[in-house]
Amino acid sequence: MRITFFICLFLLRISLEGQIPVYDYLKFEKSLIVPESINRERTAVVVQVPDRTGSFREVGDWKQIAEKVHKAFVKMGIDAVFYLNHYALGSDISKKNHKELFDSRRVEHIIFVTKSDAGFELIICHYSRTSSFLSLEKPVFYLQKQELYELLLQTGKEIRRADLSKENFLIPEKPNYIKGISIVEKSLLKNYPGILRRSKLVVERFSKLSVPSDSDDEINQKIDSYNKDIENKNAMFVKLMEAYPYDYEFIDPMNDEDLLRRRHQFVLRSVSGPTDILRQMLNFDTPDSETDYVSTIPIMPDQTQAKPIPRDALVHKFYIRQNISKNIHAGVWDADVTWEDALGNMIGNLIQEHNADK
Repeated sequence: MRITFFICLFLLRISLEGQIPVYDYLKFEKSLIVPESINRERTAVVVQVPDRTGSFREVGDWKQIAEKVHKAFVKMGIDAVFYLNHYALGSDISKKNHKELFDSRRVEHIIFVTKSDAGFELIICHYSRTSSFLSLEKPVFYLQKQELYELLLQTGKEIRRADLSKENFLIPEKPNYIKGISIVEKSLLKNYPGILRRSKLVVERFSKLSVPSDSDDEINQKIDSYNKDIENKNAMFVKLMEAYPYDYEFIDPMNDEDLLRRRHQFVLRSVSGPTDILRQMLNFDTPDSETDYVSTIPIMPDQTQAKPIPRDALVHKFYIRQNISKNIHAGVWDADVTWEDALGNMIGNLIQEHNADK
């Protein structure tokens, strides 16, 4: 019996509001088949836990689970070379960077550990070394238990039962955490280019999900609901961009080669996730001593105010990429808890910066 699972992974698309994750669908056989090389090759572990809610929506304590998981994996002979929070993988923009990390560390498996109201899930997949990251042509191991202890105990039993050759002996005693991987290819510039006054900015619309040919009614309903939400957000996007003072054009997301072929010099992009991860992705400082980061909120025409936001709060940040030079113009740190406010902050700060240069 084929069962559809919505898995947090590199194909994850976080909803634009940041409220409900929408996942690319993956179909595979529910199985207790342990990969033959799990005790010989390296593994990456992706952890998802429910978010904390309060004054800000923040990432849950996923490292507490990672500590317990790693301790069990050491006994099982699973060489987990690094652990990632699923939000670190949520950006399409950072897929290339994460693939390079996986390839350089010679990762062969990806393990997903997910905590939800229903309990815990553990999934072991093969890393495909392609942009899709997962290879479902090989058996996929899946377990679900009410408690994490039960999940790890049963996983260990299945690995011992498989009687595999064990070659992973030099496993670190503590988990290695990977957060946001930089998306800055050349230089990070904390200003906006003056040439924007005479150049067209292309703005990438929020993308819809395609409907798979073999999907069932449940998947179709989820995708349909998501796509209707995207339509509403793109309509709001069009309205908010009216405040941008220069020439711009909406386009569908495209790769670097297509952007250059169509002579698009500047493109507006955004990232979403925990504040500290986004700051790492954009090469802003992330000192461990900081519990909050201050966003610069423009008050038109020429004033700003400070908005402290916790480092684990889920936020959005817009920036401009210069495609020929591959420089990123991020301006001041003006991330905000909604994409609408983050866009307004970016436009307002750009206007103020350009007015000050006149």
